[in-house]
Amino acid sequence: MEFDEAVKGRRSIRKYRNRCVEDSVIEEILDLARYAPSSMNGQPWTFMVVRDDETKRKLAEIKNKYCPVEKQEYRADFLQSAPAIVVVCVDKEKSYDREIENGVLAAASLLLAAHTRGLGSVYMSAYRKDEPAVAEEIRQTLGIPSHTDPISILPLGYPDETPEPKNMESIHRLVCYECNGKR
Repeated sequence: MEFDEAVKGRRSIRKYRNRCVEDSVIEEILDLARYAPSSMNGQPWTFMVVRDDETKRKLAEIKNKYCPVEKQEYRADFLQSAPAIVVVCVDKEKSYDREIENGVLAAASLLLAAHTRGLGSVYMSAYRKDEPAVAEEIRQTLGIPSHTDPISILPLGYPDETPEPKNMESIHRLVCYECNGKR
């Protein structure tokens, strides 16, 4: 799959076929994710692969518990049906005060790598700036050390849905060349 096709074709997937995702495929995806940019090349990532049903249930429960009112239609119950979940974590000491950026960059690379291998996923945050208990409960559930922050939760599976193509804004509406805030 060409890069342009991967970027334009990747969609958020919340329904998965009952089909195992092989460890070798997950390792390929994680190997690519580790090439993501990171602040001062700190490479602060830890990728936790979750397959245990009880742990997936607990992650869904935590996400639902702290789900903002405006996102209630996007409950996390579907995490339980994902064959695997990758939790992207970052070591704070290797992040140079850029934990979130470093984690999100690795997660974006992981999402694209998964799509090129026929897998679906959806980006989910493992933190809320206004609610630190989210990350703390995830940390406790997964046994994440205190010097490491969970940043993203990425379910992985073979899609059992085909979302409509994205309705994208015009590039001309989004780009401003040296316009100093004027459009």
